[in-house]
Amino acid sequence: MAKDGKQFLIDTSPTKEVVVDGITRDATDHECIFDLIDNSIDAARNIIFRNISPKLRNELPEGYAGYEIKLYLSATSFRIWDNCGGIPVDELKKTALRFGERSAQSMGIGAFGVGLNRAIFRLGDTIHISTDTGKQRAEVTLEKSKYIDTKNWNIPALEFPTASKVGTTIEIKHLQAETSKNFGDDKWVAALKHEIGRRYGIFIEKKLALWVGHDPIQNEEVQIRDGGTVKVTQKFIREDDVTVHIRFGQHKLHRFPFEKGTSEEQNRRLTAQYGWTILCNDRAVIMSDKTPKTGWDITKFHSDFYGFVGYVNFVSQNPGKLPWKTTKTDVDLNNPAYQAALPSMRKFTEQWRSEANQRKKIKEEPQTPPPKQPKASPAPRRPEKKKTAKPKPEKPIRKPSHNQFREVLPSDINEIHCFDKHLALVEEARTLDMWTHSYSGLALIRMLFETSAVKFLERHQRYAELHQWVIARRRKDGAKIPPDKEGEQVPKMDETLAFFHNHPNVWGLPAQNHLKHSVSKMSSHLKMMNGALHNAWQPIALPKAIEIRDEVLPLLRHLIEK
Repeated sequence: MAKDGKQFLIDTSPTKEVVVDGITRDATDHECIFDLIDNSIDAARNIIFRNISPKLRNELPEGYAGYEIKLYLSATSFRIWDNCGGIPVDELKKTALRFGERSAQSMGIGAFGVGLNRAIFRLGDTIHISTDTGKQRAEVTLEKSKYIDTKNWNIPALEFPTASKVGTTIEIKHLQAETSKNFGDDKWVAALKHEIGRRYGIFIEKKLALWVGHDPIQNEEVQIRDGGTVKVTQKFIREDDVTVHIRFGQHKLHRFPFEKGTSEEQNRRLTAQYGWTILCNDRAVIMSDKTPKTGWDITKFHSDFYGFVGYVNFVSQNPGKLPWKTTKTDVDLNNPAYQAALPSMRKFTEQWRSEANQRKKIKEEPQTPPPKQPKASPAPRRPEKKKTAKPKPEKPIRKPSHNQFREVLPSDINEIHCFDKHLALVEEARTLDMWTHSYSGLALIRMLFETSAVKFLERHQRYAELHQWVIARRRKDGAKIPPDKEGEQVPKMDETLAFFHNHPNVWGLPAQNHLKHSVSKMSSHLKMMNGALHNAWQPIALPKAIEIRDEVLPLLRHLIEK
């Protein structure tokens, strides 16, 4: 490139009209309203996080009691009010209305930095924002048409002393023609109420108060039936700093042919509520989906799947890693966490069909045994005079360390590779309390190892190697195994441990030394575990059971997760 020419600059800055049109063109009135609700919920969550220990801020809040969001719609105006903490003046100056300023809020649902701008510019022409944090108050008035006509990107605002009414009000007038028509349509508003009840059902369940006009919004999440004919199945996956909770079961109102109250007509009427619902940080993105995007690409949805209800909740401190598109009403199919969840979603729909078809063959509802009759109360005795005894000093109670989990497996175990029986065992291990069921815990550890080892070796194409190694070892020890009986040989636990000890390369280089120690520990504990489970006279003290659990946990975790 020649260096002796006269340099000049080329203007590549966008026009306001292009920016505003770009973020509002494809947005619906529903999506704009959801964006505003999202911002209010984010503000409430930030206040909740501010008042709890930093260690608890890596999980979604357990409740939103005391926080309210109210929407008022008419053919001439729109208003949203909340008491969710207000917008600080510094945030209003630098980020709140800045185009494309991505949210840095932990566990946020306002993620892309366009929601507030998209909503206020899409719905109408005149916008007034009033916000109060309890320490400072600010007001902004904006006329969209005048703002677009100027080259100045700054918006004037006013700061006032607090009025001690914490919260934010956004009012929009001179609505777009289509928006005015929608907001004045009672059927459209009724549909909006229903969709808010579904998209924000978890927040409502957590005591967030949401109103449209004078009507409180109810939780309209599709409910999974507990204690029904289909056991609710759950699974946890971790991928790219995202925790995925998958849960599926039977629709609360669905009934199989053998159940009381069954109705084919009702089962058909519920069709719109069957399918997968995808959530990000508790906020529903797509609901009751039965398309290829949620795994219905290999098997199409049909009547065999009547009754199926599934939820997949993606949770992350960084909302930018969640699998939603900017409108937050569709999923990003290329998201790593979503790609990790899809195989399980496909597997679970097939599992449902298999179980449902078996239940359709049942002619009568299984009989449950009659409840036990309560024992007759003994005849009342004359009250005896109570002797006053000297109070005995209480024995000191030794409590577990605050960071010592009580279950067989910790709650953060990654179940990405677990299905069917293996998943059921892992789920039981995540809930079984070793401190109160130490013998059951030891039995479960043994079952977990045997199943997880087989699944791990199959996953890494090494099970055939174990099988042949065991046969060769038994023959070396004098066992006569005809070739046609080789397939009947099942590796025992001590043989599998010996295989791991003699083949450390099965773990891969980074984990070899670490897991070699855990394999040795499992081998050393095997005799005591067998004695406790099969010898009626051999007890194991609770501290020893916990010690065994802790020492074999690295091995179990690797077999389950890798």
